[in-house]
Parts: sequence; structure tokens; C-alpha cells
Amino acid sequence: MKIKTIKLLSLGLALFIVSCSNSNESVSEETQGAIYRGPYHIEFLACTTGPDYSNENAQKMLSEWKELDHSDDLRWAGIHAPEGDNNRFDNGWWELEWTSKEAADAAWATENPEFLAWAQKHESVISCDGEGRYPWTFYLPRASDSFGSVEGENGYYASAYLACSFNEGYESKDLRAAVVEYNTYLDNGNDVGPYYFGVYYPEFETDDDFLWLNAHSSFEGMATGNADWEVNGKDMQAKFDTISTCRTPDIYNSWMLRSVEEES
Repeated sequence: MKIKTIKLLSLGLALFIVSCSNSNESVSEETQGAIYRGPYHIEFLACTTGPDYSNENAQKMLSEWKELDHSDDLRWAGIHAPEGDNNRFDNGWWELEWTSKEAADAAWATENPEFLAWAQKHESVISCDGEGRYPWTFYLPRASDSFGSVEGENGYYASAYLACSFNEGYESKDLRAAVVEYNTYLDNGNDVGPYYFGVYYPEFETDDDFLWLNAHSSFEGMATGNADWEVNGKDMQAKFDTISTCRTPDIYNSWMLRSVEEES
């Protein structure tokens, strides 16, 4: 659907965050159709650059973060940096996927000397608001590699987030049914890949009912997929438009930094 103390977490690149997913238990099949994987507990942290920010310093900071001894409950991590001038937010984002909310809270409550030293070292490069993190529930409606691997060798991909509200009389079960139809649409040979999508539901007070994620391997691939959608996705778009109203997408350069494969 072409339908976004140091308990400040210092993280970043010229870029910031996003989440695909690999963890937790699959949701059982219901009458609306099966959800591939989820729910997952996601946290978004708003990130800003500091006086010592540079591409080189950010790369060094992220390389050192990867070497830290991370909790086994941290299943996925990534960063997103705004692309262009039309996003709702000027800041970037750090995204963390945990096995559960309880595991996330426990990890944040732990005074990890290694992590604190790393955060202090790099707080003038990029800092992220760990105290004000935003919790979401994430669903992955199909395998993220259905149309080929989206992330490049360095973890890079292009992402678009649409903040959406349900139209009167509609709710999450209606979106779920439409997602089942959308999967069928994708399987009919349309020019979308490499591509995956996901749905986030907020666990905090906000005017938006859900976020829709489109992830592509590049902005060129995103443009190709959007062009195909304009021609072949009109009926499917009309179904989504009946259910919800979405804002203009926020576009990001995204990098996957950590991914722990889910056991089958």
C-alpha cells in the first residue's frame, strides 16, 4: 500500500531508524487470514545530531555499537534519516525490536557500564531520547524476503512510513482483511520487488491509528513500485481508501544494524 541519565541513547549515521522483524510467536490463523509474524514490541527513539556529527564519526559510533554485548531480547535494530524536506519530523529515528515490553523495560533499567561508556563517548555526535521512547506493536504480514532481499550488504534500504487513521465504522480487523487481499495482489506478478511492508499500532496517545511501512532496496526501486501501483493498484488502493485515510508518506534512508533470526 503506497499507504512513518545518559538514558539518552546516542546512535545514528547521517541517518536513523526502522523495523522489519524476526522474533516472537506467529499469530494464529483467523477468519480474516493469517498474519505471517507478530505481534512484536517496537520502540522508536527520536534522534538529533550534535556538534561533532559527521559521517565518519557516525560510522565509527555505529560500528562500536554493533560490538557491544547486546541483550538476547533485542531482536532487531535499525536507524532512519529523513530524506528530503517534506517529512513531518526533522529528527531521525532509532528503532528497536524486543521480545516483549517487559524485556525492553528490564534492559533499559539495567546499568550497563559498557553501554554507558559508549553513550558518553559519542553523545556529541548523535543522541537519542531513551527516556521518551515511543512504543508500538508491529506485524509483518509476509516474509520480508518474499521478493528478494531488501537490505543491501551494509544494511541499507529506502523506507516510507504512512501515518493513517481509520475512517468511521472501520477498525483493525478491516485492515487485516484488506492486507490479505493485498498479499494476493502482490503475488499476481506486479513489479514491486525487492519489497516488503508492515503495520504498526501505537501503544501511546496519538491521533494516528496505525503506521504503514513500505520498504524498498533503493529509492529507484521505490519509484518503480509506485509507478506500477499507479497503473495496476487502483482497485486495491480504493479498498484501502475506504478503510482509512493516510498522510503523505515520510521518506527515510534506513539501515539495519542488528537482526536475530527467529527459530522456526
